[in-house]
Amino acid sequence: MKGLTLIEVLVTMLIFSIISLAILLSMTVAQRSFFMGDTETELREGLTRAISTIDKDLSQTRSTKINLNLGATSNTISFPIPADLNGDGTVIDAMGAVEWSTNITYSRNAANQLIRTFGGVNKIIATNIISLQFKRTQDKIIQVDITARKTATLGRQITDTEQLIVKMRN
Repeated sequence: MKGLTLIEVLVTMLIFSIISLAILLSMTVAQRSFFMGDTETELREGLTRAISTIDKDLSQTRSTKINLNLGATSNTISFPIPADLNGDGTVIDAMGAVEWSTNITYSRNAANQLIRTFGGVNKIIATNIISLQFKRTQDKIIQVDITARKTATLGRQITDTEQLIVKMRN
């Protein structure tokens, strides 16, 4: 009769245990990477949307219409953009002057949301914003710095910062 000895069975169990542990550890690492990558992607997409929205609005205004003086820094900004107020299909009035909308305001609220306020309506542009700063570096240049932070599923905090330099109209 041929059979396995006790030592052969123990060695086989040890090898199986080592392989099982290696597989379990690699699955745990892969799961962590997946959840952290997902959080980083969400954070990046939110900041990209926010930067795009701010850029679109700020690039339409004039430097004389903004509430931020040269060299000044603020966590909120207000400005109008050209708008067809009289309904004639153009943003230029009968006198040749630009028609301006009511002010658009960007700010961060107590819930760490980037808010765009226009016409009395608040719209959430991004969430998890821990820092928002507007700085007028030159006459027609605004620098926007936004930092967001989010906790990943497994407890690690992910932080991302985005900077935008906007040139305003003449």
